[in-house]
Amino acid sequence: MSTAENQKAESTANADRFQSLIETLDESGVQATIELLAKTLESEKKFPQLFEALLMKKRHELGLALEGNDSIRDIPEEHRQEVEDYYVEVCRIIGGHLLAEGKIGSAWPYFRAIDDPSAIAEAISSWEPPEDWGEYKEDEEETDEDDLDGIIEVAFNQGAHPVRGYELILSHYGTCRAITTFEHQFPYQGETREACGKLLIDQLYGELLDSLRNDIETTENKEPPKDADVGTLISEREWLFESLGYHIDISHLQSCVRAAATLEDQETIGKAIQMCDYGRRLGRDYQVTERPPFEDFYNDYRIMLRALSGEGIDGAIRYYTSKMERAGPDEDGNNFPAEVLTFLLAQVGKPEDAIAVYIEHLKDAPGPLSVCPSLLQLSALAEDYSQLLETAREKDDLLQFGLGLVKRAASPEPKS
Repeated sequence: MSTAENQKAESTANADRFQSLIETLDESGVQATIELLAKTLESEKKFPQLFEALLMKKRHELGLALEGNDSIRDIPEEHRQEVEDYYVEVCRIIGGHLLAEGKIGSAWPYFRAIDDPSAIAEAISSWEPPEDWGEYKEDEEETDEDDLDGIIEVAFNQGAHPVRGYELILSHYGTCRAITTFEHQFPYQGETREACGKLLIDQLYGELLDSLRNDIETTENKEPPKDADVGTLISEREWLFESLGYHIDISHLQSCVRAAATLEDQETIGKAIQMCDYGRRLGRDYQVTERPPFEDFYNDYRIMLRALSGEGIDGAIRYYTSKMERAGPDEDGNNFPAEVLTFLLAQVGKPEDAIAVYIEHLKDAPGPLSVCPSLLQLSALAEDYSQLLETAREKDDLLQFGLGLVKRAASPEPKS
């Protein structure tokens, strides 16, 4: 069939669609016409229009204005629940159709509208970029909702599946962007942050391990044992660090060590300790000095991380207490070393001691605290709100006082 014949046939089919609606209205009425309209739109996979047609069907059934509007308040009260339930059902129908077509980005607004990301999360969990993804440029303006950037937008930025979104950032845009995201653009806490932090540190640890293995195999003409970890590989191999040698981006190494100190997974913390052991052996040019209490970056963080893993806790507390006492507050009155000590005490199961440090050094801090738990959080850990209530009285903070009272009433009896 020629192009002209195809166009003529298509024009005839289009005309038939419109004519069918006219004939159905004349013969069977409005309800049948709307049902035919919906059926036709579904067969043509015009799902946004199908969404409107299905809502039109419900409005007609209830005697409401067919064109509708976006406000539930304009629907008579006796019909509101029915309309809301139907709206949820239709969102799932349309979202399901779009997912069946592989259009995750287009399906997301329908599931987001009903606060049900589960189907989208399931689809994203198994999604992979197209094979020609490498042809795309990060700085190009993309319009496809289902390309890599579109999926990351839905998964990570809009929260449909943050962990998978972060995994895609890490695997396809690299460690540098993943670190920037984790350190400066990360909106999630709790299990999501823990899972993403583990992904990041696993990635960098793996890169370091591979680089060390390659260097050792090249130099020693022998492949290291397959089960050897970083700590084993660098042990008794000082030549790895000669001539300012290094095996991983140093800024990435530092970022992952910092990140590990905020996580709880013991395997991840163990990897970070080995990364500190590696960092301590680097040449002087690669050693880092940060603000107190992390002037000796790798050694200081190693002591912190070992304590978080349950090793050398008392020694770490003495170490960071001494650092706090020597450093004191900065010129603005903020006391980061006291924050770190309070954080450490809370993490190793000494919330009462953490509260004592907080009260003495942090309760009047002028700026927001960066790593330290709040006094309310510490009180909950200690199951003792007495210091919080006293501090709230001193500061004339009636709201904090009331919150503390309610929390105390709802908590177990204070520890004796």
